[in-house]
Amino acid sequence: MEEFEEFKDPLLKLKGVTPEFAAALKEAGYYTVESIATEVPHFLFQRIGEKMGFNLEKAESLIRDARSKLDIRILPAKEIYEEELKRQTIPTGSKALDEILGGGIRTQEITEVCGSYACGKTELVYTTAVLAPKTLGGNVLILDTEATLSVTRIRQIAEKREINPDEAISHVYMRKVPSSSDLTATLETAHKFIKEKDIRYMAIDSFVSPFRREYPGRELLCPRQQKINYAIGLLIKLARAYDMAVLVTNQVLATPTAHYTTTRPEFLRPPIGGYVMAYGANNRIYLQETDKPNVSIATLIDSSYLPRQSRTIKITERGIEDAT
Repeated sequence: MEEFEEFKDPLLKLKGVTPEFAAALKEAGYYTVESIATEVPHFLFQRIGEKMGFNLEKAESLIRDARSKLDIRILPAKEIYEEELKRQTIPTGSKALDEILGGGIRTQEITEVCGSYACGKTELVYTTAVLAPKTLGGNVLILDTEATLSVTRIRQIAEKREINPDEAISHVYMRKVPSSSDLTATLETAHKFIKEKDIRYMAIDSFVSPFRREYPGRELLCPRQQKINYAIGLLIKLARAYDMAVLVTNQVLATPTAHYTTTRPEFLRPPIGGYVMAYGANNRIYLQETDKPNVSIATLIDSSYLPRQSRTIKITERGIEDAT
């Protein structure tokens, strides 16, 4: 009977976790062993509180036990390299863009795409949402902070790519996220949903936007950056724990005093979020509109392992494609 309960509730496999304490963990958003193994002790203690005699020391012990249940260990570089080679990629719809990304949007990594309005950021979310289930399997989760996403557009892209539109949207889950606190809470409690629904690809459109709305001015810059950093950390944990690909879109900042002698678009109109976003993303794509309708220049402005390159892409009825 006890083994059956542990099979139903993986939290009961952890040392000292009773059904009552497992309920308290779930109430705080911890539904899986992975969600506890990747947590920071003082955050775990803050969210659980002193229920049933819980304290910081017990939080540290619980996290150690959770980590021992997972395959978390120091590995030789050769073995890590072999694991990196096994990571899958989602095609972007443009072979040229896939080329500069080393194959596409990669699992266990954060890919950021930034640029001004109408340059193709949301179109990239739509296109990859259609293509991801065909390449990774599993399902897609899209978090919408701007209330602009359209299921009709996802169906149109699928149809134009000769994919059954009903089947395409059956793999997509969406949630409107009205505030930065809601976005953070969603990421904190996402473990259960990701595991139950087999989410292999998460897209957030747009990631920094709610923080930008709610923390204006220099006097709020420090708390804003701390909260963005915390949310990015949650995304990294989720991507690695569930072998999931993550794409975030980002807005850019108008800089009237910019020096136009530079040709780098990220200097003329830098992505918002500052260094926190720059350090958090594995690959950063900057989309720069051109004087041709629906045509943008995609530049890999930063990567942890790929060189800076640029390609031209186009927005069509099929979503993102190569520009002829």
